[in-house]
Amino acid sequence: MARWSVVRSIVPVWRAPAWKVVTWTALVCTLWIGASAVATAKIPASAPGPGVPRDIVFSLKHAQGKDWQARDVRIGVSGVSGAGGAEAPSAILTIAQLKLASLQETLRGVRIECPRLDLSDEAFGCRQARVAADWPVIGPQILRARIRYGRADATLDISLDGLRLAQGTAELQGTLRARAWQGGLKMSNVPPATLMQIAGALALPVAGWSAEGEVSLSVEARGSGTRLHTATIDADVSMLSAHNDRGSIASDQLAIRLRSRLQGDDRAANTIHFAAQAESGSGQVYAQPFFLDFGVHALSVQATGSFASGRSLRLDNFSWTHAGVAQAAGEARIAFGAGPPLRSMRLDLAGLRFPEAYESYLQPLLLDTNFKSMQTSGRVEGHLEVEDGVPRKIALTLDELDVGNRLGFGLAGLTGQVNWSMTRPPLAETRREVKAGGAAPPAARQQASHLQWRSGAVFGLEVGGGALAFTAGDRQFHLLRPARIPVLDGAIDLQSFRMRHTGSTGMAFLIDAQIEPMSIAALGRAFGWPEFGGRLSGKVSKLRMRDGVLTLGTILRAQVFDGMVTVADLRLEEPFGQWPRFYSNIALDGLDLESLTRAFSFGRISGRLSGGIDGLQLFNWMPVAFDARLYTPEHDRSRHRISQHAVQNIGRIGGGGAGVTAALSSGVMRFFDDFNYDRLGVSCRLQNDVCTMGGVEDRADGTYYLVKGKGLPRIDVIGSSRRVDWPRLVQQLMAVTQAEGPVVR
Repeated sequence: MARWSVVRSIVPVWRAPAWKVVTWTALVCTLWIGASAVATAKIPASAPGPGVPRDIVFSLKHAQGKDWQARDVRIGVSGVSGAGGAEAPSAILTIAQLKLASLQETLRGVRIECPRLDLSDEAFGCRQARVAADWPVIGPQILRARIRYGRADATLDISLDGLRLAQGTAELQGTLRARAWQGGLKMSNVPPATLMQIAGALALPVAGWSAEGEVSLSVEARGSGTRLHTATIDADVSMLSAHNDRGSIASDQLAIRLRSRLQGDDRAANTIHFAAQAESGSGQVYAQPFFLDFGVHALSVQATGSFASGRSLRLDNFSWTHAGVAQAAGEARIAFGAGPPLRSMRLDLAGLRFPEAYESYLQPLLLDTNFKSMQTSGRVEGHLEVEDGVPRKIALTLDELDVGNRLGFGLAGLTGQVNWSMTRPPLAETRREVKAGGAAPPAARQQASHLQWRSGAVFGLEVGGGALAFTAGDRQFHLLRPARIPVLDGAIDLQSFRMRHTGSTGMAFLIDAQIEPMSIAALGRAFGWPEFGGRLSGKVSKLRMRDGVLTLGTILRAQVFDGMVTVADLRLEEPFGQWPRFYSNIALDGLDLESLTRAFSFGRISGRLSGGIDGLQLFNWMPVAFDARLYTPEHDRSRHRISQHAVQNIGRIGGGGAGVTAALSSGVMRFFDDFNYDRLGVSCRLQNDVCTMGGVEDRADGTYYLVKGKGLPRIDVIGSSRRVDWPRLVQQLMAVTQAEGPVVR
């Protein structure tokens, strides 16, 4: 009966809560310790005398506990002597099948051999045990083990080495004393694929991943029951090439070094404090849409904080050092469950260098925009605060920042301070105040911002040096004082500029400005238009956008071709949308035709031109409707002459091009380069891609005069087509302005 009492004293070892922390080896070793207990048990008086060896076999068909099941358990002890025997016994433990709750697959052929049991009054165990088992995930294993069980304090010490994980190796050691435990794990050059197979067998979420490389790991931990007291984790990953099935995350030849220290919280059982550092100086990482090459710009990340299991992650201090790209530090609090995950964050940017920061952090987010190929240089520093998942404050210092793209947008030498803040308090804070019976906290005061630059470009227009002083908060923008912005050889005097609901569908703004005279020829060169003289100037008053519609409260005037062009009733719908719509009424007064036709290579015409384009509608910047009429002013006393080339081009527009050409090439007409005319004009009412044409005077036969001649030799240009296909007419106009065409002499 003595031997059974010893065995029963072993059972609490693997009933203790610390069993969850000890590996499956602890179970089989505990059963094997039972063999030692049998070997040390006193032999009944009826047994043979001292020195007579005995073989003892202890068998169980089935045994089970809370988290395990074993079949065909057999413990064999050889060389057991009676009282006074000095021979050290040996023992063998075999288990045909061992099923653990934490493993998806069954261990088979478990065998522990001890050639020499160490037996004493203080402890028993085996220093040179041999352990064999077949776990399908990693294949058959033969390990060396050291096992010791203290009789007095029920301390269990186990160490295993020689575990083969593909071409890598691993060793484990652990100590269990009542509820207290201590353990260690060392791995060398283990393939990540093998570790993922083990993780899959442990029901960890690793499906859909593939990886190659090597992992070396060292873990030391101690605790009590299910609580962790301290742990040290050091890992080195080399040549890591991994990716998920979706292709959204991948690495190539990546090297990572990880050092971390964990400590349990004595007051909060589920809280772990940590200090961690990760470094990489080689390899590449892609995390859609970002791509980082650590071989070019090494990365070092450090963090200290605490983790409350299933509830929150607190970063008391973290730093991000991306060599030659960015350096940042701060603190953050992340909560799991309802509400925004990022509850708070304070981030200090010590240095954001361009173009490296643009290429690493910004360009991947702009690939579907017109800012995907920016040329940048300079440096940015700043501070960012987030509360309840919403940015609360942004402060940026710009130092000689250059930005530009191929579409003619850019600024050079941008320097200054940008301050943005959420003036309203966080929603959670407002609710707390109101719930407590108080008023909502007052809005914070906005801090002024100021920017200045040396030069720039907007839509290809050259912009000179300038400066802006403004405030920005919530979705609001307010210009603090007037600013003069040089543009080409003129300037825009910005008197006031206010914006609200910025970045939303309800964005609105109001602008008042004065346009100082600037050269129309310079504007034409910038936009690729034909060059012609004149100046653009005027007052832009109440340029307003509201509900997605841009309107102008005044009339724009431009002095061109020695005449005046005015734009009234300007309205632009969806200016930043995919299909903008533009509306306006345009009037022309006294334009010099000789300057106008020379600019557009239409053929020389002298005289004046007035008229208007009423009800102009552009859809995606293409005309869809208007009522246009251009004509010789009634009281024009200037000289009226028109060249052969101009006569032919006007004839093409009205559908009588062939007749005009025939008339010019026959009789006396062929000897004249130009002709007198009384009046000229054309009208077009565009609707449904059809232009209803007219001229300066209708004829009895249903045709109309485009040019009504005067004197000798006299020539009239008659239009015969009343309804003209608009796309075809546009092609004709483009053709006559891009080529000189034939001149008949």
